[in-house]
Amino acid sequence: MTVVAERGPYGRIVNNFLHDMATGTWAASVLVIAVLDPRAAAASAEASAALLEAMRAVLWLLLAALAVIAVTGGIRLAYWRREAAPDEVAAKRKALLVKHAAFLLVYGAGTAWAWSAVAG
Repeated sequence: MTVVAERGPYGRIVNNFLHDMATGTWAASVLVIAVLDPRAAAASAEASAALLEAMRAVLWLLLAALAVIAVTGGIRLAYWRREAAPDEVAAKRKALLVKHAAFLLVYGAGTAWAWSAVAG
């Protein structure tokens, strides 16, 4: 994983950019599904089918963004661990565990909700 982040002088910048963009894409995807879901339920059969098709496409975008978040986050973690001072790693370990537990809850719940909204 770290090999990807170290390719050329811009590897970390590109990795961090992709990580941040995927995070925004995931959140926007949840928002789009949340806006379309009640409209699909109230629409005519043809409009409802079209909205559901759009929601499915957005769900695939959400899942792809989640995969990018995981991969680029792993790369970030690898180069942080490799370059951080041992006392810094020890001091931040608990905070990182809490942060990632919260992220797992948010991303897990959001993804599960989006999946259930699209699955009907």
